[in-house]
Amino acid sequence: MKKKYKVLFGVMLGLFILFFGVSCCVIGIADCDIEKHYFEGVTNPYIADDVAMVSAHRAGSIVAPENTLNAFKLGIEEATTGGYTVDIWEFDLHITKDGELILLHDHTLDRTSNSRQVFGVKDARPEDYTLEQLRELNMGYNFELDGEYPFRDLAAADITAQDLRVCTLEEVLDYMSSDEATAAAPAEFGKFRYIIEIKNSGKLGEKAADILYDTLVEYGILEDVVFGTFNQNVTDYVDENYPDMLRSSSICEVLDFWFAYLTGADLSKRGVGYCALQIPYSKTISFLGTKGLIEYAHKYNIAVQFWTINESDDVEYLQSVGADCIMSDSPDMCYDVLKG
Repeated sequence: MKKKYKVLFGVMLGLFILFFGVSCCVIGIADCDIEKHYFEGVTNPYIADDVAMVSAHRAGSIVAPENTLNAFKLGIEEATTGGYTVDIWEFDLHITKDGELILLHDHTLDRTSNSRQVFGVKDARPEDYTLEQLRELNMGYNFELDGEYPFRDLAAADITAQDLRVCTLEEVLDYMSSDEATAAAPAEFGKFRYIIEIKNSGKLGEKAADILYDTLVEYGILEDVVFGTFNQNVTDYVDENYPDMLRSSSICEVLDFWFAYLTGADLSKRGVGYCALQIPYSKTISFLGTKGLIEYAHKYNIAVQFWTINESDDVEYLQSVGADCIMSDSPDMCYDVLKG
């Protein structure tokens, strides 16, 4: 899925330059509708001091079943026992039929769970089921490790015991605020930070944003979360209703930022509605990962976070050009390269 988005970014950037490059050079880049000053007068805390921050993408989908409590607990255990430490946890949210926010990346449940066997349908969507119904699933069913599926044949009690049931946003935050977890928080921050993406679009996405905002306020971690979405209506809704929620750039804003960088635009004279650029990187779209681009972002107090980086040489390169955060499905590899 992430590879598809990387290609999409490359295609959109090419089209953007082709069709709008000349006109933008002539008339200039239009101002944004909303200007925010999240960290006015102080350095953006998501800009790394020296070494890029390690982010566990989908809570670390190579090392554990993605977006499960099992993955979070493994990361905490590793940090506690001298293994890798995660600076920023990245995960995705979908809303259920009864209005609960659960961790899930895809729009359907098939790839990661045994939903076809349990529900008897293909492409089951979380918004069509209640949380209680979704609790029947084994979210580690299709997790593969060294060519095997270690969680496929578990009994119901073992699925629960190994934290492989669908988990809610509140359950994750409860665990991550427990004494066990906070003792393993990065020493630099004294706490964990999060990148949280809402997957729903339309009214469901807006409802999910309402719940997310209220939950972050309740837990007192609004400043510790960078919210993101690929859905423009949800971005617009958050800007209008929750201007104090930190958010990352939308697809269009990434394109706009890149062209502003190419043309040397003065962003201080424009509105910028995000505190972090979250952009893909691979050798095929390496133009998005350059020292000049990152320095340009830092000039305007914008952090630069890259996804999804699963090759050690890419981690090394992005560190060398000043990346602030590297999201990886393999946080253990990323940690070893950056901080090991």
